[in-house]
Amino acid sequence: MPGLVVSDRPPVTPVMGRRELALERKKRVAIIGLGVIGGSLGMALLAKGNYEVIGIDRDPNAVHIARATGAVSVGTTDYLIGVKQADIIVLAIPVGDLAVVAREIAPSISSEVVVTDVGSTKVEVVAQLEDIFPSRFVGGHPMTGSEISGIQGADLYLFENAIYVLTPTERTDPEALRKIQEMVADTGALSCYLSPDDHDRIAAAISHLPHFLAVALMNLAADFSEQYPQALTLAAGGFRDMTRIAASSQVMWRDIFATNRRHVIELSGRLRELLLRFEELLEREDLDELVSFMQRACCERQKIPFQLKGTLPTLFELICTVPDCPGSIALITGLLSDEDINISDLEILRIREGEGGTIRLGFKTGREAERAFQVLCKADIAVKRRR
Repeated sequence: MPGLVVSDRPPVTPVMGRRELALERKKRVAIIGLGVIGGSLGMALLAKGNYEVIGIDRDPNAVHIARATGAVSVGTTDYLIGVKQADIIVLAIPVGDLAVVAREIAPSISSEVVVTDVGSTKVEVVAQLEDIFPSRFVGGHPMTGSEISGIQGADLYLFENAIYVLTPTERTDPEALRKIQEMVADTGALSCYLSPDDHDRIAAAISHLPHFLAVALMNLAADFSEQYPQALTLAAGGFRDMTRIAASSQVMWRDIFATNRRHVIELSGRLRELLLRFEELLEREDLDELVSFMQRACCERQKIPFQLKGTLPTLFELICTVPDCPGSIALITGLLSDEDINISDLEILRIREGEGGTIRLGFKTGREAERAFQVLCKADIAVKRRR
C-alpha cells in the first residue's frame, strides 16, 4: 500500500501584486447538504474571509438555521439556482444520493466548476462521479464528525487539525485538485492522499466496522437490560465512549455500509476469527496468552497520533480532582463559563466520601481544552490532560 502523505500546505502558486490581490474576488463555494459536515465547512470557510458560501438544502429549516448561525452567506432550497454562480461545488449529502444529485446539477454548471464530495466511501462514488464530471471531480473525505446529526451539530472548529483525505485519480485535472487542496487548507484540515480503494479498505477497519461494533454493543446491552433493568444504569464511561457513535444518522450509515460492503464483510470475518480466538483462550484458561493479546493492543494504541482528529468524533479531555464538598463541580463549570469555554461532556469518574472525586471534562477542540487547562490551573484546581 502506498505511503500516507499528510500536508497542510497547498502547492505553491505565483505571488500576486497588491493590485491583483485587491481585484481578486471572493471564491464562491456552493455546499449541497447543510448537515454537520456541510454546515461546519461553511463556517470554517466564511471565517477565513475570502469565501462566499451558498448553502443549498431541500429542507428550508436547515437553510434558515445555517443562515442564522453564520454557516452560509446565502441559502436556497433550489439546487439548480444555488450552483449557477459557484466556482466549487461540495456535495455534502449521503453517499447513496450523490450520483442522482450530480446528474441533476451537471447541465446547469460550466466546464470551469470543480466538484468534490465529503462521502465516507470512495470507490463507487469516484467511479460514478468521474463519469459525470470527467476531469473536474475530486473525491474527498474529511475524517472528522459528530454524534449530533444535522445543522444543529455544525462547529466552526470541526475541521481544525482533522485529516482530510483526497482521492485523485489519473483522470483528475491538476488545477481542479489544486483548488480543492487550497479549500481544505483554509478549513484548518490536513490533506492526505490515497487511492479510492486504499481509502475504503482503511476506512472499513478504523471507522466502518467500529461503527457497527458500537451499534452491536448497544443492541446487546438493550437486550440484556430486558432481563437486568439495571444494566444501562450501570453503564460507565468506557461503555458510553465505545457506543457514542451509535447515535449517528442511520440513513448515512446504511449508505456507507452498502457502498463499502466488500471491505466491511472481509474485515468482519477477520474480527470473527479474533472473537473465536478470545473464546478459545478463555476455554483453555491460557491467561498468559490473553495478557499478551491485550498488551499488543495497548502498545499499538500508543501509536495513534492524538494531536490529529480521525474518523471517530473526537473529544479533548481533562481530568480534575475536586474536594468532597458542596459546590465543587459548580466552581469548575463557573470558572469555565466565565471564560466562555463550552464543556461538551462531563462525567464523574470516582467519588469517595470525605476524600473528593475525579471528574472528566470533554471539549470539542484542543484549543478549548488548553484554555480550560490554563484557567483551572490558575484557580489551583488539580487538573491534567488526558491522553
